Amino acid sequence: MFRMILVAVDGSDASSRALAEALDLARAMNAGVHVAHVIQAGAYPPLILGETEVPDLAQQAVSDMLERDAETILARAQEAAGDAGIPVTVHKRWGHPGSEIVGLAQELGADLVVIGSGGRSRIDRLFLGSVSSFVIEHGTAATLVVRA
Repeated sequence: MFRMILVAVDGSDASSRALAEALDLARAMNAGVHVAHVIQAGAYPPLILGETEVPDLAQQAVSDMLERDAETILARAQEAAGDAGIPVTVHKRWGHPGSEIVGLAQELGADLVVIGSGGRSRIDRLFLGSVSSFVIEHGTAATLVVRA
């Protein structure tokens, strides 16, 4: 039986399915649930216009947009959990998604990580790698990968 479940969400259909699976498992096993969204640091290179970098204001606008998106994704997850009658704790992190998910799972003592596969385009996976593959390879908790 699982006592603590960590589910990663990124706003994709695959992560919505992963959340639904995690909530079903939590209900069946009376487990606690944590929901995490990681804003990928370094995935958005500095904006360059000709030879001059765009002012810090533009960089801040991108950062603010990513923060708002994260808040929306986590609010939707919290709403879905509430509709299912499952209390959740949400976590927003910045960094490499795979590393942050593995680290948070260890920090929380999660014994199951639920993650969607296929949330990114093939080009993104080529350059950024598969988050689910990273979690499987580097994590210590059992991992359930839910396909889109």
